[in-house]
Amino acid sequence: MGQSPVSTDVALGEQGKQVGYLRAPASTNSSAWGSVLVPIAVIENGEGPTMLFVGGNHGGEYEGPVALLKLIRELQPEQVRGRVIILPALNLPAVTAGMRLSPLDNKDMNRVFPGRWNGTITEVIAHYIHEEILPLCDAVIDLHSGGASLALMPYISMHYLDDEAQRERTWQAMMAFQSPLALVMKEISGPGLLDYAVENMGKVFLCAEVGGVGMLAPATVNITEVGARNLLKHFGVIEGEPLSRERRGLSPMQLMEIPDADCYQMALSAGIYESFYELGDRVEAGQPLGQIHFVQYPLREAEVMAAKRSGMLVGRRGPGGVAVGDVVGVVAMETGD
Repeated sequence: MGQSPVSTDVALGEQGKQVGYLRAPASTNSSAWGSVLVPIAVIENGEGPTMLFVGGNHGGEYEGPVALLKLIRELQPEQVRGRVIILPALNLPAVTAGMRLSPLDNKDMNRVFPGRWNGTITEVIAHYIHEEILPLCDAVIDLHSGGASLALMPYISMHYLDDEAQRERTWQAMMAFQSPLALVMKEISGPGLLDYAVENMGKVFLCAEVGGVGMLAPATVNITEVGARNLLKHFGVIEGEPLSRERRGLSPMQLMEIPDADCYQMALSAGIYESFYELGDRVEAGQPLGQIHFVQYPLREAEVMAAKRSGMLVGRRGPGGVAVGDVVGVVAMETGD
């Protein structure tokens, strides 16, 4: 395997607080010797776990970057036992453009892991993270939201895992985050996720989804900030006990699951989608979930979509316009655990 062209001005393994960049060469029409400078912070003190927090895996998802920028400014070495690595804008070109995909190569960072050392800019950054950062980590927390296309109930999630010990460690960490929902779920995204790269190394991986439709709300920022600090406490990196929702005067975190692809309702026609339910509503399998209107054909009846699963609507299409294959609704079910 070839050598990564990415370099950095932070020294992993050095005590104290460092804030710098991953420098990924990116020659463009306007910058022959240019680079993408991905911000990175490392706060290290003594012996302890290494935790990686990632934001900006996609552009247009704002809670993660904002919460992690605050954490970089606030967290000091004397508060830490171990090491905290923070990447607030992993896919920097996408974050600065406010787009899901990088405008430099039109790639989704969260579909290219483990990346390629000699690939496009997105693949090169992913390869460096996979080879140089992930092996150091005990736990990785990837902070997302629904971006421009989805509205989501805020949740923390993990996958179904075969390894019992890894599953238990991940479950306990998920319980510590304390968002409105905790989901055990099956992905329909295909290969290349950061999730799988971390899990294949036997490590703890959690994905938070908080907010969506391209907005940044005080409540979702707060969920992200509290959740990140709760995980630092859970792993013993900073002092204190995770702050429960009940102690904050909120309803307890609700445990749910998304076991299969039928939980993701997809549009089979292009048009304008009208949901019949708000997020958090109960839906029943076989009952109308929403309908698609066809503005170019005024006399054509709307196409009603029936729910495939009974449960809670935890996600739905953000914009009104839909194309064939767009997810318009996500239904989660109560778990027996």
